[in-house]
Amino acid sequence: MNRIALSDPEFATVASLLHDAAGLSFDDSRRDSLGFCIAERMSATQVSEVSTYLAMLTGPDGGRERQALLDEVTIPETHFFRNPPQIRALRKYVMPELLRQAADSKRLRVWSAGCSTGEEAYTIAILIRELLPPSVDWDIKVIASDVSTRALTAGRLAHYGERAFVMTDPLDLGRWFVMDTTTGSWVVRDEVRELVEFRHHNLVTDPPPFDEDEVDLILCRNVTIYFDRETTRRLMKRLHSRLRDGGYLFLGHAETLWQISDDFTLVPLGDAFVYRRLDETEEKTGDERRWVLPDRRTENEPRPTRADRRRGDADRRGRPAGPVEIPKLPRLVTPAMPVTPPPAPVPVAPTRDPLDAVRSAIAEGRYDEAADVAAEVVAATPLWAQAHYLQGVALTNLGRDADALVVLRKTVYLDPEHGFAHFLLGGALERMGEPIAAARSYRAAANTLGRRKLDGVAPELGGRSVSELAALCMQFASRAETDFRPAGGIA
Repeated sequence: MNRIALSDPEFATVASLLHDAAGLSFDDSRRDSLGFCIAERMSATQVSEVSTYLAMLTGPDGGRERQALLDEVTIPETHFFRNPPQIRALRKYVMPELLRQAADSKRLRVWSAGCSTGEEAYTIAILIRELLPPSVDWDIKVIASDVSTRALTAGRLAHYGERAFVMTDPLDLGRWFVMDTTTGSWVVRDEVRELVEFRHHNLVTDPPPFDEDEVDLILCRNVTIYFDRETTRRLMKRLHSRLRDGGYLFLGHAETLWQISDDFTLVPLGDAFVYRRLDETEEKTGDERRWVLPDRRTENEPRPTRADRRRGDADRRGRPAGPVEIPKLPRLVTPAMPVTPPPAPVPVAPTRDPLDAVRSAIAEGRYDEAADVAAEVVAATPLWAQAHYLQGVALTNLGRDADALVVLRKTVYLDPEHGFAHFLLGGALERMGEPIAAARSYRAAANTLGRRKLDGVAPELGGRSVSELAALCMQFASRAETDFRPAGGIA
């Protein structure tokens, strides 16, 4: 049995049940993949009719089967050290900062929310162990929570196959894992495992596993892409309530709090963007594109005021330390007097668009040059979405998907309506093994392109028309979701 063709009422019943149970959002584009999951469960329960299965699922004794269906639609797809830019940010900035801040209390709290089979939580534990060996007496707790009992069982077992290590450095593999010669799997070392506690937890319906203002770092990556906007908004309120002031929140590649929550500040850390909970002295702007820098103060330095931060010109990477404010100049008042007409203006040659050279290089296939010139423009004007986008075009054509992913994410942060950037972002995500996130980007591209004039073209994307790209986006989204099913993942 491969797949069940669900009728409209059947699909609506199951989709509503999954939404109520775990906040999962299923639109019509996921009908086929949901039918696949239903077929798997019908085979496992030896039920031949959909109506019989739905009666079992929705009946008073259906709790166990509802959990089994949740396990089926949340089949994990993850690995260790996932999202290298974020891992670098954690290693270089976040972990050292959190441990420095906790030097007196010697207490650290981390929540891997939606932990899947545990690779993320163990990765965090490894990063902690790099800085704090077991001989150091600290109170450390990494809680790994998930709605899938199947995933939690795998996480507690801590045995992993080769696929889980596609982004793991061989030195890390040898240092933190032991080969089980009987099974051929790699086992997480005890000094790492002892930091992680797995808990069954529903992010939508269960109370968070921490007290208010207790958590230093929350990772909730590739979770909200399965939720609708309102569910995501409620979840962010919950996560915010558990983070301490200045605590960090990490989301996935394609996830954003734009128009979702203004309780967090967007922070650029190297090639990654992460969120930090606003403290009581910081105002809410509702605009996540207000970039700030991570706190680099020593323990004895006073915390700078918001005005102090605004006066900073830029950080060492060329990004503004806050929103650029244009001072209001006083109106000049002069006595009335005859006005002499100004001389005729001297004709001035039009200023050349600094991106013209980038466009020309792309058109002629000189992608290395295009990427270099675009990088110079980005350094000079870091808030110009189109500069980031054209840099992403060049990097994509060079096959540098990881680098393209970074700049394309910056593009859609700065301009959420940039359909072409969403399109390229979807391609980069798909090639990097993130099919569901890719489908999300493709659909975002289709939606934004659908609001443009359909007779337009994108020269840098092979001269494709807007209407053609919009159609391709829907086709690619379906392909990504279909290709994902054999490997696992939320339907």
